[in-house]
Amino acid sequence: MIIQGYPDELDYVNAQLHPLTRSNDDKSFLGTFCQACLRADDANYELLRPVLLAMIEKYPANEERLRIERHDRGVA
Repeated sequence: MIIQGYPDELDYVNAQLHPLTRSNDDKSFLGTFCQACLRADDANYELLRPVLLAMIEKYPANEERLRIERHDRGVA
């Protein structure tokens, strides 16, 4: 399954990658990893998923950005 099959993880990645969350020239590992998660096919996303879950724990996303991402998805 790809990241779109895991809406909470997709919200996290989108919140981390939002332009208001990071600078445009940010080449951080987290940003690059989040981009990889968005681009991964179903076989490769399953390999990345455990690492993404660890990153979510270690580097929480901005709560306001997460709220906006959930709202955009139609979740209260």
